[in-house]
Amino acid sequence: MCLEINDRRYSKPESHISNSTLTMQIFLLCLMMIGLISAKVRIIDEHSRLSLSDLILDIFLPCTILASFFNTDSSKLPSLGIIFIISTLVLAVCFVLARFVLYRKAEPEQKKVLLYATIISNASFLGNPVIEGIYGLEALVYSSVYLIPLRAALWTVGVAIFSGGKGSIKKLIFHPCLVATYLGFLAMLTGFTPPAVVSRLVISLGNCTTPVSMIVAGSILGMVKPKQLFTWLTLYYSFIRLLFIPLALMGILLIFRPEPLVSGVSIILSGTPAAVTTSILANKYGYGREFASKIVFVSTLLSIVTLPVLIWLLQFL
Repeated sequence: MCLEINDRRYSKPESHISNSTLTMQIFLLCLMMIGLISAKVRIIDEHSRLSLSDLILDIFLPCTILASFFNTDSSKLPSLGIIFIISTLVLAVCFVLARFVLYRKAEPEQKKVLLYATIISNASFLGNPVIEGIYGLEALVYSSVYLIPLRAALWTVGVAIFSGGKGSIKKLIFHPCLVATYLGFLAMLTGFTPPAVVSRLVISLGNCTTPVSMIVAGSILGMVKPKQLFTWLTLYYSFIRLLFIPLALMGILLIFRPEPLVSGVSIILSGTPAAVTTSILANKYGYGREFASKIVFVSTLLSIVTLPVLIWLLQFL
C-alpha cells in the first residue's frame, strides 16, 4: 500500500531499511565514543561542553528544522494536522504516566531525569535521519510538525523539571527552534524558495546537528564508570521509551488507521531513545548528569535492536 505525496510514492518500509538503520545507530554510538575520548584527553572540558550545547540548540538544530520545510507545499496541511494531534496526545499521556505511575521507586533526582527523558525523546537527532532513510527528505516536514509539541514541552515543562521553576512562555515563543518552524511554515504556505546560497548554508549547518550533539553526549558519558551503565533502572527506562510507548501507539493507530506515512513517522519517532538534551540540560542545571548520560547511552545502544523491529512491524499497518 502506498501514499501519493507530491508526485512521489512513499511505500511501507522494506526489510532492507534495517541495515541502513543499524549502520546509522552504530555511527551515532561511534560519535559518542569520540566525545568520551575527547573528554578523557581534555579536548572537551566543562566550559566547551556548555558552549557546544548552546551552539546545537541555537544554531544547528534550527537550521535542521528550516531545511526540512524546503520544497514542501500546503497540500500536506490536513495530514500535518493529524500528526500534530497524535504527537500532542502521546506527549500528554507520557507525562502523566512518567509523573505518577512509572518511576515511583526511583530517587528524587533520578525522577527528574526520567520524567524529562520519557516525554522528550531523541526524535530530532536520531528519528529524523531514520525518517529520511525510509521515506526521503520531503517526509522530514512530517517529523518537524510531530516535534513541535515536544519542543514546546522542552522549553516549558522540560526546563521547569530541571530548573525547579516554570518555563518561560517568551523563551518558548522566540526560541530559535520554534522561530525556524514558523519560517518554515511561512515558506511552505507562500511557496517561497530561498536563494541557492541560503539553502546550502542552512542545510550545511543543519548537518552539524547530529555529530556535534552525540559528541557532547559522549563527553558527559566520560564521567561514568562502564560497570555502572547497565542497571535495572536504565534497562527499565529503555523498555518504556523504546518498546512500551511505540507499541501502545501502534495498537491505537491500528484502530483509527490514519495515512501510512503519518502512522509510520509517528511510531518511529515515538520509539527513539532518550534525547541528548537530557544530558545537556542535566549538565547545565546540575541534576543527575551522570545518570542522564547513562540512560542516553544505554537507550541509544538498545535502540540498535528495537528500531529495526519497529520498522519491520510497520509493514503490517
